[in-house]
Amino acid sequence: MEILKYEVFLDFNFKELTYKGSEKIFCKLGANEKLVLDAVGLIVKSVRHEGKALNFLQEKGKVAIDISNIEGVIEVEFEGKVKETGLVGIYKAPYNGKYIISTQFESSHAREFIPCVDHPAYKAIFKISVKVDRDLDVISNMPAEKVVETEDGKKVVEFKETPKMSTYLLYLGIGKFEEIRDKLEDIDVIVATVPGKISKGKLALEVAKKAIEFYNNYFGIKYQLPKEHLIAVPEFAFGAMENWGAITFRETALLADENSSFAQKRRVASVIAHELAHQWFGDLVTMKWWDDLWLNESFATFMSYKAVDALFPSWDFWAEFLMDETSSAMFRDSLSTTHPIEAHVESPEEAEQIFDDISYGKGASILRMVEAYIGKEAFQRGIQYYLQKYKFSNATGNDFWVSLEQGSGQPVSEIVKDWITKDGYPLIHVNVEGRKIRLIQERFAFTNTTPRVYVIPITLDINGKKTTFLMKDESVTIEAEEDVKSLKLNLDRTGFYRVLYDDVGLFFDSSPNHLERWGLLDDYYNFLLAGKIGYETYENIVRNLMNDDNYMVVDEIRGELFNLWSINTSKYTLINEFLELQTARWSSRKDENSKRIYGNLLRTFAYVDNKFAMGLAVAFEDYDRLDPNIKEAVATAYAIAFGEEAYDDLLKKYRGEKFDEERSRILNAMLSFREPYLVVNTLSLGLIGEIKRQDTARILPLVARNPYTRFAVWKWLETYMDKLREFYEGTAILGRSLRGAIPYLGINIKEVEDYFTTRVFPDIKIEIDSALEILRILRRLA
Repeated sequence: MEILKYEVFLDFNFKELTYKGSEKIFCKLGANEKLVLDAVGLIVKSVRHEGKALNFLQEKGKVAIDISNIEGVIEVEFEGKVKETGLVGIYKAPYNGKYIISTQFESSHAREFIPCVDHPAYKAIFKISVKVDRDLDVISNMPAEKVVETEDGKKVVEFKETPKMSTYLLYLGIGKFEEIRDKLEDIDVIVATVPGKISKGKLALEVAKKAIEFYNNYFGIKYQLPKEHLIAVPEFAFGAMENWGAITFRETALLADENSSFAQKRRVASVIAHELAHQWFGDLVTMKWWDDLWLNESFATFMSYKAVDALFPSWDFWAEFLMDETSSAMFRDSLSTTHPIEAHVESPEEAEQIFDDISYGKGASILRMVEAYIGKEAFQRGIQYYLQKYKFSNATGNDFWVSLEQGSGQPVSEIVKDWITKDGYPLIHVNVEGRKIRLIQERFAFTNTTPRVYVIPITLDINGKKTTFLMKDESVTIEAEEDVKSLKLNLDRTGFYRVLYDDVGLFFDSSPNHLERWGLLDDYYNFLLAGKIGYETYENIVRNLMNDDNYMVVDEIRGELFNLWSINTSKYTLINEFLELQTARWSSRKDENSKRIYGNLLRTFAYVDNKFAMGLAVAFEDYDRLDPNIKEAVATAYAIAFGEEAYDDLLKKYRGEKFDEERSRILNAMLSFREPYLVVNTLSLGLIGEIKRQDTARILPLVARNPYTRFAVWKWLETYMDKLREFYEGTAILGRSLRGAIPYLGINIKEVEDYFTTRVFPDIKIEIDSALEILRILRRLA
């Protein structure tokens, strides 16, 4: 079967949230093939071929049509309804008492919009026409070709044909939009928001233009569509979605200006770069099936950091990559519920559960490791070869590695096979005796697991001399030219493995850079979680780096010590000493990274020390004039210091803010109250629509780290679990949020573990199992 083209006409009743549709499906069917369309929540009224009505059966999300062995056009009449709740398919996205209609189809929700063959390998051309009220705007993947006003007070917007593309990349947005636009050669680059918010779109527009130009050069293929929309959707489940030519974002992933924090600017640049990379890697070339989801997500993740690093070299963005991608991926890959990067997926529903740190962060980290081994120029040649060969079609993971090997001339397959098809990763023990260095590998995991040997690209520095080799066996012995006086492995932290030193002093004597010092901290914190070292050994590592003046190292120590404090506030008190030492020294630094870390230090200090919170809280009087990098810290301090007295002030401020960036700061602060009922009141705002659906799950891991309110938060979660599942049906977002929340909620509340152990949640089972495993790990430290 081959689907060539869909011509779709949709007549919308915007007020009633319904539409009537007709489509022409141009297809080729073999002698033994029947046309079976996917259609969920749609009512198919008729099917015709050459004017003749065809018999069809609609059941269980499928429309089986009684025809075969044709090359022609099938005409389908149908009716659909816009979802008033939910965040996938075609749905209502409310804002300020109004709404737009928007769509989100990955991985298998285009079938909730039109009858279609909803499978990534069945690429087709789409010709979309939409009839709406004259005062409404319409956005789709392509520019409008013509607009015709009709006698009934409506208009028909007819869009140009798309290139061949997968169904999950379709987009339709209807409502009131504001836009700013600019030209990049012959491409219209456009940022769109709901009315009143476009003032924060200028940074996004500039980043998008520069990123497209970067990718044009890097990939050797020009951006293929005549326009690129970047659309801020007021309710959006994910960070963003790479619909070809019409990328959708939650507002906090797209909107920023000079009054935004540095963290916000970085996020906007990173997410835009990620989604634009998809316009080539995912849209132009698409995986054949969801087994190779990593092909889309790993590569877009890797390329987004490469692009942002090129556009903003002072941001030190590869450091951000390690903190945001590699660290979280290694943690996820240490659990028994992990999966290979190339995961076998039976259904699109299963695919929802692997949009995770493995498919994004681990895959991207392996790409970084491969690039470091074969060289940047060879890697780029391989990528260009792959895109040229498979453009406008589909490919598999093996196609990618073969292309990379052929384009680069390097033995890539030998390196990557283990890393793509096997789960987990290695820990390398380092033993030194005189001139001899013995490396022994084992699989690293938090709990007992299957032993495994990996092919590891080792990078090391012995007495100041760098070398690299492939470690293929369980152990290897290297002999240095003289006695080993300094030694470090995993240079620049490019390898996806951990290192445990017999004598960590050799590492500190090797002049490690900030990436390598960060790596040591990340390794030894995870060794502590796994029970491979005791707290005394871990604390010794931290104390060796307590006076470090690099933002990456300081923020890592802050985060680790805060996690430990959250587990047991009376046992893990080193954080107070660290914060007293570090906070003051960052207050006078002017670079943006330093301002970001200063804000993090202030927020954490306020959280763990009531006296400090009281002193910082007085700055709330001048909140609107504060540096945006410290606003959340001051609001948090205000909540902690004044409790009930602060609640109404913060709630009023939350309700009065126009932009989600500011609302998120205030909301995060309102989860830090010491009084349980105030935190529960805050959470319950999500049940009545005052907190956006997109944020109600996001805040669960954050509030779970508040040790003063856990029991109340747990009872709230238990009470509203079914409602939350309805909110996020079809997205797996709730599962990821619960993975971050359950371990902290359950540290001292046994019924948390009992509840999730005795109940079955099939759509989020993997994440629940992961959460319970993390809970048991944290309890060992409590």
